[in-house]
Parts: sequence; structure tokens; C-alpha cells
Amino acid sequence: MPSKQRIERLSRLILRRAGEVVTQELKDPRLGLVTISRVKLAEDLKTAQIFWSVYGDETERSRSAHALDHARGHVQSEIASIMHTRVTPVISFHYDESIEGAIRVTRIIDELTREREALESDDEGEAHEDEPASE
Repeated sequence: MPSKQRIERLSRLILRRAGEVVTQELKDPRLGLVTISRVKLAEDLKTAQIFWSVYGDETERSRSAHALDHARGHVQSEIASIMHTRVTPVISFHYDESIEGAIRVTRIIDELTREREALESDDEGEAHEDEPASE
């Protein structure tokens, strides 16, 4: 069984090559602004899950998912051409929901920050009203 370092190195290699193929070489009009975010390579090197995200709405996500599914064989053969292993992993594409979650959390934090700043500015305005006027 390969070492953890080798699995990590091969995962990075797969990530880089899959990213190049998807973002620069595929000419499918259904493919939106896709980003390959991470790769989970099995310890036995037989499977690799490639996680992706796309800029856009649910329609854009669905269209891109179909395009990636259609291009799976081509991407797999491109990965096979750069790997120097006895086994080429069977790849599968998975939508990476963690990015969507991170965006949602960032929006919530931004909203809370704006609310807090608004409350603080309101409190400062009230404090100035309570001060006696100087003569």
C-alpha cells in the first residue's frame, strides 16, 4: 500500500491535471465557470473522487454536472497519461458543497457585522443627545 505522502502527492497531481483539463481544454458549452477544489484518492489508488464547484445558480450547476459526467472518460485518460502507477484510478465527479457553505457563513458574518456597526452608531448618537449642552 502506498504511503500517505505518495497518496497526497498523487492527489495533488490529479487535482492539477483535472483542473487544467476542465478549465482550459474542455469546450463543452454546458460547462460553466467550474473550479476543481479537491481530490480524495483511495488508499488502494483504485478510485479518485474529484470535487468541484461552479459559479452560478442551480441551473448552471446542473448543466456543468452533465458536462463533467460526459467528459469523465476523457479526464480520466488525461490523468492516466501523467500518472506513473500500475493502476489508474476510476474518477468520479462530486459537487463540493463546502464552498457554498463557506459563502453562506461569510454572508452571515458580514450581515452581523453591519448590524453591530449600526447598533453601535445608534448608541453613540443617543449618548450625545443625553449630554448637557455647553454654554
